[in-house]
Amino acid sequence: MSTPTKAAPTGTEAKPEQAAGIVTELAERLVDPREVATAACAADNVDLLPGMPAAQSPWGTLGLGEAHAGVALLYAELSHTDERFRTATHAHLAAAARGLGDPAVPGLFGGAASLAFAANAARHSEDDYAGMLATLDARVAAQVNRLLTGEGQRLAAGRAGVQMRTYDIVAGVTGLGRYLLLRGERHREQLTDTLAYLVRLTEPVEAHGHRVPGWWVPLEPGHGPQFPRGHFNLGLAHGISGPLALLSLAWQAGVRVPGQREAIIQIAEHLLDHRTEQGMWPGVMSFDAYVGAADPHSGHTRMIAWCYGTPGTARALQLAAIALDHPDWQRQAVDAQATALETLLDTVTDSSLCHGWAGLLHLTGLMAQDGDDPRLHARRPELAARLLAAYHPDHPFGYHYERPQLSAGLRQAPHRAGFLDGSAGIALALHAYANASCASPWQTALLVA
Repeated sequence: MSTPTKAAPTGTEAKPEQAAGIVTELAERLVDPREVATAACAADNVDLLPGMPAAQSPWGTLGLGEAHAGVALLYAELSHTDERFRTATHAHLAAAARGLGDPAVPGLFGGAASLAFAANAARHSEDDYAGMLATLDARVAAQVNRLLTGEGQRLAAGRAGVQMRTYDIVAGVTGLGRYLLLRGERHREQLTDTLAYLVRLTEPVEAHGHRVPGWWVPLEPGHGPQFPRGHFNLGLAHGISGPLALLSLAWQAGVRVPGQREAIIQIAEHLLDHRTEQGMWPGVMSFDAYVGAADPHSGHTRMIAWCYGTPGTARALQLAAIALDHPDWQRQAVDAQATALETLLDTVTDSSLCHGWAGLLHLTGLMAQDGDDPRLHARRPELAARLLAAYHPDHPFGYHYERPQLSAGLRQAPHRAGFLDGSAGIALALHAYANASCASPWQTALLVA
């Protein structure tokens, strides 16, 4: 292994070459699939979360979270500038493929779709992984059809209330739809069916005596007492900001269905109507808060991350602004992100893409570039420095996963190699910072591009 790069201390500015040095070290640590799996499955590297009968490793063979497909995304990106990494990409894809089992495992972040996404990102030509992708695309198509058929039956029966896992980025049609958009004309019909469903999701429904948006999520197992009548999820990972991002990206790509423009406007206006007094967004609003029967600012207001809170929602609004050429939305999205970075950085405790410094760094970079905002440009070196300062060579994957809000007796595995919560995703964010661009479409899995 190379001599460890000296990390920038917190509060300073990280230079691109410092970030590149950490990327090199992380790439060395994650290169061997067997070694990664062994370290990730160590006896003391386990999760114990609500509803789990016993502690278990977070590592799985297949997925974009803690699994080989997510790690393959790092090497797919690096291979576009260094051919040596194509071998590592293929090794992790092969390890992931050995985990293909139940074709019904849902969503972009699990099962066949995760492997398809990673293989597509790894291509250097149309012929690369063509056979694998043809097989996997059929599985993805079947998933989309099942989800849309089920939702079509629910809507036809007039049943109000949608499950997040049906429409969200991680398990639902929004994430799968982004993959379909990447794959182009071969999946155009399924993509337009997906967009048409998301348009229908914005239509109002009757619930508890109120007329509310169709993306109302009724009470589900695991919801806390603050959501007795369900909630409205505003976040990017599991909320309405995900569909807004996909509708906007598809519109910008010229893929359009009836009502799409109106749906984009409606979601954007809902988001703007439900900001906090500081112009930011909660992650979730209870039903009562949404209809005005409770504190309208209740929810995960202080979380700033890709998954929940202002950064992800602001990026989705910015994408809508770009798609429909709406400068005022662009300004409000950028202002919200600038405010979040100014006031809420003390709430960030983790380094990951999902809810940590890596996600903030990458989102801020995208928003700064598209919004040409000097405040956001100025924040990027500081955010990168936070990531560099968190790097510890003694950890097997260089970073320590932190979730301090867990209740007593619960735990989460501290050593994570994957894309969403682990070092592969952190390395990708640092690589984008160091190079001011992405060579592969890895970031599209997050619906931020």
